[in-house]
Amino acid sequence: MSRIKGDAQPLRVVELFAGVGVFRHGLNQVRHAAAKQPEDGSDDPAFEVVWANQWEPSKKAQHAANVYSAQWGAKDLVNQDIFAVLKDPTHQARLLELAPDMLVGGFPCQDYSVAKPLGKSEGLEGKKGVLWWAIQQLLELHAQAGQPVKYVMLENVDRLINTPTACRGRDFAIILASLQSLGYAVEWRVVN
Repeated sequence: MSRIKGDAQPLRVVELFAGVGVFRHGLNQVRHAAAKQPEDGSDDPAFEVVWANQWEPSKKAQHAANVYSAQWGAKDLVNQDIFAVLKDPTHQARLLELAPDMLVGGFPCQDYSVAKPLGKSEGLEGKKGVLWWAIQQLLELHAQAGQPVKYVMLENVDRLINTPTACRGRDFAIILASLQSLGYAVEWRVVN
């Protein structure tokens, strides 16, 4: 007998700064309760990761991308600089074709992390802090095509809220303003 599917379709997810796939692992644990319980007792996935990007600049060995590929397969993983990907018409067309409902990403935290003294934290202007703008570019790409991404879930360290030292909170305010300008209502939590 064939499995009876629930009415809810999984949200299509684009994963940026995927690392080894921790977001994907978490999302894969979430299930819709099926409208009619199938005979095998399973239920429907709430999320489907349809595309992911992981790239470590200045590294020949792409360890995180290799782990991601081993765990989830390489089919939907793009192991290239995200800014180059977002400029490429072929990649743009593919991202639009996928029509994601959700974007998730843990954009690199080195420029916000307590690993550096606060005075040396470069925030949005740092080598990896600038990767926030890739998130904004991808959201703008979809909005301009008339298919805005419905949900965005981001993760970073709590110091993001306080950088840079000279103007505490400026970086987070810029991120919030960017999201608001794209039509998003924003909520955040600091998790211990």
